[in-house]
Amino acid sequence: MTEKEFVAEVTIEYKPSLSDPEGATIANDLMKRNGFEHVDRVRTAKLLRIHLKAANKDKAKSMVDKMCRELRLANPVSQDYSVSIA
Repeated sequence: MTEKEFVAEVTIEYKPSLSDPEGATIANDLMKRNGFEHVDRVRTAKLLRIHLKAANKDKAKSMVDKMCRELRLANPVSQDYSVSIA
């Protein structure tokens, strides 16, 4: 079976119940103070773009999910992650 090349995008962000100091700084200091009063809040995230080879899209997603869990790319206590395959 020939493997195909996929690009996985892993988005890592703080859980909704936790504060996001960087997002708060962006919202308060950089946006609201510069005339963007309509901004209510900002949440930040980290994006990992992983290039890999797999038999199909489902296998690629499964592999990346396994990487995230086993390598602890996201802290399970304070962060959530999502995986999408392009």
